[in-house]
Amino acid sequence: MEKILAPHVDLAPTGRVKRAEIEGSDVAIGGEAVTSLALVLHELATNAAKYGAFSNSNGSLHISWPVEQGELSLIWAERGGPTIAGPPAREGFGSVLARRSIIGQLGGQLLFDWKSEGLTVRLTAKAGRLVR
Repeated sequence: MEKILAPHVDLAPTGRVKRAEIEGSDVAIGGEAVTSLALVLHELATNAAKYGAFSNSNGSLHISWPVEQGELSLIWAERGGPTIAGPPAREGFGSVLARRSIIGQLGGQLLFDWKSEGLTVRLTAKAGRLVR
């Protein structure tokens, strides 16, 4: 996770990403699922750097991923970036590709909540499909 976020934010001396709190237990992820998850996280990090929490010096990010009842729920919550007026007028290519990857390859969903205080994204995936 830190490697995906590193190009967009400074790293602390410990190698951890500053301005981001990342928490969750270890989850086994196979080759196909890694590609899908990396694509989605890269898209979210890029958009946070352009428009969201990482586009100014006050923003922060909280990522968590509980696994319950055979399903991973990754929550990406940005705060402190520019005020959000609502969802974008159109979904970009990266977002379309990310959504299709999660639905098609992982049997999950990618949901966006465009709150004025920051974007919250909920990615769900069946744990059994993560190990492929």
